[in-house]
Amino acid sequence: MGEPAWKSAQRRIARAWGGEATWRGESGSDGRGCPVALEVKRTKGGAIRTAHVLQAKAQGRAEGLPWVLVVCDHNDRAPLAVVDHTWLLGLARTAGVIA
Repeated sequence: MGEPAWKSAQRRIARAWGGEATWRGESGSDGRGCPVALEVKRTKGGAIRTAHVLQAKAQGRAEGLPWVLVVCDHNDRAPLAVVDHTWLLGLARTAGVIA
């Protein structure tokens, strides 16, 4: 039997952020070595839950990093990301996307 879907998603997303996945029992965000406090949630229909957003925000504060919540459904290859709007605007300005 292969790796559970939630673990596979967490591993794939942490790697995309340049880190590695952390597992239950480890404190901190779901991605070690990432430039953000990463929280990955696999929910039915990719539903974004308030509790998950609050957890991501708290983890960002605890780690002193911008927070990113990634939400995906089973076998989802296009997950959603929820981030702080001000942080996203700063990234867009830095990247030259907006003035």
